[in-house]
Amino acid sequence: MQKVRGSTPLAPILLNTIMNKKLLIHLYKSRNLSMAEIAKELNITHAKVCYWFKKFDIKRRGPSEGSYIKQNPNGDPFKIKKKLTLKEKQLLLMGLMAYWAEGNKKNRHLVGLGNLDGRMIKLFLEFLRKICRIDETRVKLYVRVYKKFNRKKAFVYWEKLLGLSKNQIHVYLHNDMRSNPNKQWSKNGIAAIQVGNIKLKQWLDNAIEEYLSRVI
Repeated sequence: MQKVRGSTPLAPILLNTIMNKKLLIHLYKSRNLSMAEIAKELNITHAKVCYWFKKFDIKRRGPSEGSYIKQNPNGDPFKIKKKLTLKEKQLLLMGLMAYWAEGNKKNRHLVGLGNLDGRMIKLFLEFLRKICRIDETRVKLYVRVYKKFNRKKAFVYWEKLLGLSKNQIHVYLHNDMRSNPNKQWSKNGIAAIQVGNIKLKQWLDNAIEEYLSRVI
């Protein structure tokens, strides 16, 4: 009797039984193995796995879904909070409107928001933490500081303001000849907070449209 790694012994896949269909679905959808990985797991050919998928009419993942699973092997790196306090409802609305006004619109794989005002960045990070309950390790902050300002001071400012770890913050100097240091009121630079996840991006876009449909 064949064993599936990390589980109890299961019937051989070669027997045409309903249990084997459940086994394939378990490996493919619950454990998120690819068809090639299933073949290796069960010590059969890839062609045989394809045959049984067709035989059992198991819907196969598209390339984009397969890529998403590889990038997120433990599932979605966020979990939207459903039951909200009054303060959290206010944070939800403010976070959505901040993203609608200042968020990244072009990259469908990236949730990003940039601003000179640290309060805007802090607000959106609180939204990501408390409402979206994002995996904190996915958060990155990129700060663009004019060359005549102090890069180290800017780094310390954002680190203390947001409570992010040092490896999450990236501060770099720019040398834009059109820039006038007297007109750049923030010596801490322009910050952009980013989280790469297509499903979180889709949820944000849909949530904004839902709220807008209620008032417009």
